[in-house]
Formats: sequence, structure tokens, C-alpha cells
Amino acid sequence: MLILIFLLLLLNIPLLMARFIHPRCFWKMKQNKDKTEELKTGCIFLPSIVERPVEKQYFKDILNIQIPAENYKYALALAYTMDEVNRNPDLLPNRSLVFDFSESNCITVTRLYHLDRHMEENYGYFHNYSCQKDISCVVVFTGPNWETSVITESFVQLIMSQQVIQFTYGPFHQILSDRERFPYLYQMAPKDTSLAFAMVSVILHFSWNWVGLAISDNDQGTQFLSNLRSELGKSTVCFAFVNIIPINIRLYVSRAQVYYKQIETSSTNVVIIYGDPDSTLAVSFQMWQSRGLQRLWVIDSQWDMITSKRDFMLDSSHMTLSFAHHHGEISGFKNFVQTMNPLKYTDEYLARLEWMNFNCEVSTSNCKTLRNYSSNVSVDWLVIRTFDMAFNDNLYDIYNAVYALAHALNEMVIQQVDTQPMDNGKGYHSPCWKLNSLLKRTHFTNPVGDRVNLNQKEKSQKEYDIFQIWNFQHGLRFKVNLGKYSPYFPHGQQLHIYEDMIEFATGNRQVGLTKLY
Repeated sequence: MLILIFLLLLLNIPLLMARFIHPRCFWKMKQNKDKTEELKTGCIFLPSIVERPVEKQYFKDILNIQIPAENYKYALALAYTMDEVNRNPDLLPNRSLVFDFSESNCITVTRLYHLDRHMEENYGYFHNYSCQKDISCVVVFTGPNWETSVITESFVQLIMSQQVIQFTYGPFHQILSDRERFPYLYQMAPKDTSLAFAMVSVILHFSWNWVGLAISDNDQGTQFLSNLRSELGKSTVCFAFVNIIPINIRLYVSRAQVYYKQIETSSTNVVIIYGDPDSTLAVSFQMWQSRGLQRLWVIDSQWDMITSKRDFMLDSSHMTLSFAHHHGEISGFKNFVQTMNPLKYTDEYLARLEWMNFNCEVSTSNCKTLRNYSSNVSVDWLVIRTFDMAFNDNLYDIYNAVYALAHALNEMVIQQVDTQPMDNGKGYHSPCWKLNSLLKRTHFTNPVGDRVNLNQKEKSQKEYDIFQIWNFQHGLRFKVNLGKYSPYFPHGQQLHIYEDMIEFATGNRQVGLTKLY
């Protein structure tokens, strides 16, 4: 039944169109449910363009369904961005972006594989089949994991005769950057070319001269190791160990205890983790944590949820530093979501979607109370003092993808108005090659002031915000922004550490993090 629903979703569709200031600390509440490989889910959205105004009520109606919060947030971000684009008089005048949404939009990776195999086995039945003759281009948003994007590309092309343009949200992955295999795919997440340099800058700043490293045994892990070695080779910092975790589960299981002993017996307190959070490396990381290894873990933001598997003590030798892409603040999201259903989307509910910011710059006393949080402090007290909702990296990818599509479609409409009349409202229905050629040249400044460039060869290096993560009781998470790394500043000035926040986070400006080596 699920396969039938998904096929109907794909086949019965119209043309698918296709600052430096940052809150220093915030908190999140997480769902008390672990993600397993079986539950790893991808969400596929199919945007379309209609020749009429679309009111906010449209999005309120389609979002009125019950699905898990970890999937629902992607639809909310998509609806918010489309509504913002639709109200922009300079983009797609007299037209609107919309999408349909149901439980079938989000499906486990396991079921996606089964669907893909089913289609391949029935290739003769599905090949070149389309219910609508005028469909000439399909555009999809896929994520947050790379498997969803690869499988979607495979089975959509089995049933459609034309190419498919894909926008992916979620971490950058090397597999998806193969332009020969995926010439019509755009990864909205930046490639982490500056991440190793940002981490090395922090290592040198705190005088950690002995660090461990655990990476996935793949091209991305190998490149990251090469970048780290190149930078650390210019200093006196050495690797205490390098754990290269095999992707193959059987090979990993045969060596798992060796990797554990290596990190357990090492004298270093600082361990960098880099790789796919849905891989055997994540299995290792969770095992190390469950066995009580007390280390300072250095990760990127896609590993944030892995660190929430258990509580952390307020101890500077037992915490996590997370590197997240720096981007502008998107205002109005909380207000938009609450207008969808003000009774349902209470502050506490939104907090459990992991979006609520807690601004320590506005109220230091509130932040100090939060640092000393215990079961005696009411969760309601914490919720009342939240001030806005935050876009994480995946949601920000969706935000930029919608604007990129809107800019390209707008340019397509302008070009066709100049060259030919609209044919009964269908004149803008152009093949994917034309839309793709426009997308490759699309670059703009989004409404929060960040530059977006879809030319894969010209993508700029990213800046990073550096957070310290604490986990507390009742699923409460607390993050303090300790600094920022920018590759655009002169050498020696690329890292900026907020010393006052170091003192707040560790209780000691002079010792704190610097005692770890």
C-alpha cells in the first residue's frame, strides 16, 4: 500500500518546479527516543508552481497531519520559506510555490531500498511511464541523508522519461558531488573545506598538544585526515592515535574492541570525531560514551544528536565542542508556525522540536540560573525565557533551496516573456536542461544577508560557530557559543574566542579548557 501511495504521489503531479552576531547560548529539549538504523528516515518533497496567489491558510491545511516531529520540522521549514517567497513581489509575480504533504513524504531508508528494488524488478512495467504527457521536468527536495537522494534519483528516473533536478538538504556528501552521475543534483550544504583548519585553530588556541582522532574509512574521512595532518604538521601537536573505523559492519565488529582499548588506554583527553553519524563510527562513539569514557569530544553539528544519548556532567574534562556552519538569523519562523495552530504549537511543544533559543546575552542572570539547573528548576521557567526558534543546518539548506529555485524560475519566466507568449499558462514548462542551466548560474543574497551560489566550483568556504554542549535532566540540552572561525580573516586572526563565555562555561577563564592536553 505504501508503494502504491508513493507511486501515485510521483505519477499524478503537475510540473514539479520546478553577521557576526549570534545568540551565545541556547537550549533544546529532545524526544526520549533513539534513532536506529531501521528508523533512519528520509523526506522527499515535490514543489510545484501555480498561477495564483496562495494564502497562509493553504499551508495550514496541508500541515494539519500527525507525523513524528523529527520529520515534521522539514515540512514546517519548507512551508515557511515558500510563504515568504510567495509574499515577495520581486519573485515569481502572479505565481506561487506550493507542495503537497502527507505521511508518505517521509519514509525509512530501508523501505526506500525495498521500493527501489521492486521498481527495478518491474522495470518493463514502469519504464517511461507517465500519467501526464505535458510533464517535462521533475524537481524534488531530498534529505537529510544521502541515501534518500541516491535512491530517489534512481527510482524517479525509472518511471519518468526526463531528467530530475534534485536539491538535497543535509550534510555534504562526496558521493553526491559526482557530476557525471548526478549532473542535475545540487547539494545545498557546503563542503567542509575549512572544518579541519577551524578545529586545528581551536587545538592550538587551547594548547592541546596531544589529540586523538576517529574517522570513517572513506574518501571524506581520508581527506579530513590529510587536512588535519597538513595543519598539525606545522605545529608541535601530535596524534595520540588515529582510529579509522571500517564501513563494513562485519569488519568493524571484529575490531571494535581494539578501537575501544586504543582510546581507553590513551593519555589524551581530547578526541576529534569526523564521519557519517549513521555509520559504524556512530556505533563506536555511542559505545565509548555508554562505557563512561570521559573525554572532550570535538565534532561537527551533524553529530549533535549523537551526543544527546546520555547526560553530561558540568565538568570541563567531560563535554563536547561542536562546530556548526555560521549563518544569519531567520526571524519570524516561530510566529509563522504558531499561526498554523496556536493551540498545538505551544512554547514547550516547539522546544521539543529542538528549535528554541535561550539568549544569554540578553539576560546573564537567567543563563547562570540555567547553568546551575537542577530538578528544582521548573521547565516552565525555562520555556518562558526562550525568545525565538532557530534554523539548524538542515532547515537552512531547505531555506536556501527554495530561494534558489524561485530565483531560477523567475529568470526563466522573464526570458520566456521576452521571447514567446505564454501558451495557456504552460509557456514556462521548460525541459530540465534549461532550468538546470539557469540554476548553475544562480547566485544571490538571501533575506538574512548570506550569499548563496549554486555553482559547485565557485562555492565559498564556510565560517563556523563553536559551541560547547551540555546535557541535563529531562532531556534538556544547553549550548554555549564559545567563539567563531572565519577563513576570510588574516592568518592568526581567523579564530575569535569569547573569553567571557569560556569563563561562564567552565567556571575558570585561566584553566577551564586549557588544562586538557
